[in-house]
Amino acid sequence: MTEQDHRNLIHDHYQAIYRFLLHLTRSDAEAEDLTQDTFTAAWEKINAFEGRSTLRTWLHRIAYGKFVDGRRAGRRSAKLVERLKTRDAPTPLSPVETVASDDEAQQLYAALDQINSDDRVLLVLHYLQGLSYREMAEVTGEPVGTVKWRTSLALSRMRTLLTAEKPHVPSPAGERRDA
Repeated sequence: MTEQDHRNLIHDHYQAIYRFLLHLTRSDAEAEDLTQDTFTAAWEKINAFEGRSTLRTWLHRIAYGKFVDGRRAGRRSAKLVERLKTRDAPTPLSPVETVASDDEAQQLYAALDQINSDDRVLLVLHYLQGLSYREMAEVTGEPVGTVKWRTSLALSRMRTLLTAEKPHVPSPAGERRDA
């Protein structure tokens, strides 16, 4: 692979991989680090790429692996603790926060933050990254049927969060509700 091919690979896929990792990590700096780790690993493994999947899917698989490795190593929690210790000034809005300026988008992102990491991965891959179920199965290393089923459950959990009724407000004093 020539240097021009490397540049084209970065140009064509960098933003998609970065956005994917940003959704998973919710940290600009960590997403950037993992994106660079992903492309470094891709360079090292490019000769092993056999074309059984698309290049896009292959890169998402590497990125997901880097995310899982980082999570296992506890890198995320160590960085978070360090940031909390050194936080003097408020941090600028992340790209996700900037884009999520209207109420509906804020509600969607808030609900996405409330679901577990495994569900979030599936919803981000499918709805925000546009991967098919087959591509998602390749990224996660799970059977296509399992990915479809888990995505359906994750989407159902999101719907429940988004349609949850507001807490019950007690009746005004003096009113009595008999069952």
